[in-house]
Amino acid sequence: MPGDLLLVNGRVRTMDPANPAASAVAIRMGRIVYVGDDAEAQAAAAPGSAVIDLAGRTATPGLNDAHAHPMGVGFALRDLDLSPERNATIADLQALVRTAAGNRLAGSWLLGRGYDDARLAERRHPTRADLDAVAPEHPVLLLRMCHHIGVANSAALRLAGITHETADPEDGLFDRDAHGEPTGVLREGALSAVQALLPEPDEAEIMAALEAAGREFLRHGVTSAVEAIVRDPRQLRAYQRLREREALPIRTYLMMIIDETLDDLVSLGIRTGFGDEWVRIGPAKLFSDGSIGGRTARMHAPYEGEPENFGLWMMPPEELKAKVRRAHDAGFQVGIHAIGDAAIDLVLDAYAEAQVANPRPDARHRIEHCSIVDDRILGRIRDLGVVPIPGTSFLRHFRDAYVTNLGEWRIGQTYGMRSFARFGITAAASTDAPVVPVNALAGIQTMVTRRDILGRPCNLEEAIPLDDALRAYTVNGAYASFEEGIKGMLKSGLLGDITIFETDLATVDPNDLASVGVDYTVVAGKVVYEG
Repeated sequence: MPGDLLLVNGRVRTMDPANPAASAVAIRMGRIVYVGDDAEAQAAAAPGSAVIDLAGRTATPGLNDAHAHPMGVGFALRDLDLSPERNATIADLQALVRTAAGNRLAGSWLLGRGYDDARLAERRHPTRADLDAVAPEHPVLLLRMCHHIGVANSAALRLAGITHETADPEDGLFDRDAHGEPTGVLREGALSAVQALLPEPDEAEIMAALEAAGREFLRHGVTSAVEAIVRDPRQLRAYQRLREREALPIRTYLMMIIDETLDDLVSLGIRTGFGDEWVRIGPAKLFSDGSIGGRTARMHAPYEGEPENFGLWMMPPEELKAKVRRAHDAGFQVGIHAIGDAAIDLVLDAYAEAQVANPRPDARHRIEHCSIVDDRILGRIRDLGVVPIPGTSFLRHFRDAYVTNLGEWRIGQTYGMRSFARFGITAAASTDAPVVPVNALAGIQTMVTRRDILGRPCNLEEAIPLDDALRAYTVNGAYASFEEGIKGMLKSGLLGDITIFETDLATVDPNDLASVGVDYTVVAGKVVYEG
C-alpha cells in the first residue's frame, strides 16, 4: 500500500528545473504533495507521517535503470560468479567449476557468468579443454560479461550435437583450433545452440529471481528498471503475479521480443504503454548486431588486426527493416540493440523508412547501447527524435577490450554523454545488469570522470557534471519510457519514489562516487530498503 512520509533537513536534488533544490519533501498516499522548505513540508504532510531527518544527505528521484535484465540479475545471483574482481586467472575459474562439480550430481548443468578475457592474466577465453579438466561429467557453460560469448565443455557440446562438421550459424561463430575442432568458445547465435539446452525455469522460479533482483536494485537506490528481454508467457505471468500480490519490488517497463511476442500482442490490441505504474508494456525489441568484446558488433571499419572482420548482422538488414515496420505500424515504440556504428546506421535507416511510410508523432524509438557514434550519426539520431540508451558503466569495465578490438581512435565518443547533450539528444543511463553490476553510482561516476575501474582516462572531454549524470538516471529514463508525467523528478503530483544516499554527493570526490552507499530507498512513500 502507498505510504505517507516526510523528509526534512536535506540536500534534495529535485531534477525539476522550476525548483531545482530543496530541503524537504512531503508524500501522501504514495504521491509527492510538496517539495521545498522544512516548515512548508511539515504543514503539507499527513498527520502521523513517518519522518526521516536527512541530516544534510542527498536525496534524488528514485533512480531509473533504462536497460537491464532483472530476471537475469536474479538468476545470476545463484550462478557461479566469474567476475574479474574475484577471478584473475583461468585457474581461478577452473577452481570455481571444480568445486561446483563436486557438490552436484553428475550430468547436472553448471552455469557461470561474468568472466572477461581482456582482464584474465592469460588474455584469452577459457576453452573446453580447460573445463573438461575440472568437470568432465557435467555440462558446463561459462558466459563472458557481455553475455554474447560463452565457453562450453565437451559434455555440453555433445548434448548440443556440435562437432567439427557443424557449420557456423548465420548470426554466430564456433571458434575452432588449427584442426577445425570447436574450442568450446561460442559467439552470438552459436551460443544459443547450447543455451537452448539449459533447464527452463518455471513461473515460481522466475518470481523468486525477480524478488531477489529487486532487492539488489533497491539496495543501490534503483526504483525503476527496464526488463530488456521478455519472450515467454511465463516471464510476463511472473511479473503479473507479483504485481497482483503487491510483491513486485521495483517498477518495470517490459521490452517484448518481436519474433516471439508481437503477433500475440497485436492480435489483442496491446501496444507500448499498456499497463500501470508498476508493470507496463514497453518497446518491441530486436537485435541488429553483437558485442565489441566478441568482435561481433557490426562496424564500418574492420576490427584491429582482422581486416576482413566487420562484425555480424543478427539478421539480414532488409529483414530487420521489415520487422521494424510491422512494430511501428502496430503502434509500438521499437528498441533495437545496436552497438557498432554500421548497426546504428542500419537502425536509423529502418526508423526513418518506417516514419516516411507511416508518420507517427513522438514515436521515441530507441537504440539500446548505441555505443560507437560520431557527429554524423549523432545528427541523424537528433533529427529522427531517437532515444539512445547508453551503457554508462561499460567503459568502466570494458575499456581494455574496447581499445584492443577497436583502437583508441574509435572510442572517443563511446557512451559520450556530453556529445549527446551537445546535439540536444535525451540519452537515458543504463547498466545492462547482470552484464555489469547493478550499481548505478558506478555509471554516474563513469559519466562524471570518464575513467575506467583502474582510473585510466577515456576521452575526458566527454565528462559531464554530477547533476547531468543524475538527470540521465532519473528524468531521462522516465522520458525513454513515456513516463515523464509520473516520475523522474521530485515534484508535486509525481510518484513518491526517492533515493537517499549516505552523504551529500556534492562533497564526494568524483572518483569515489561508486563507493557511496544508499541509506534509504523509498517507493510510493514507503521505505523499502534501509542500509
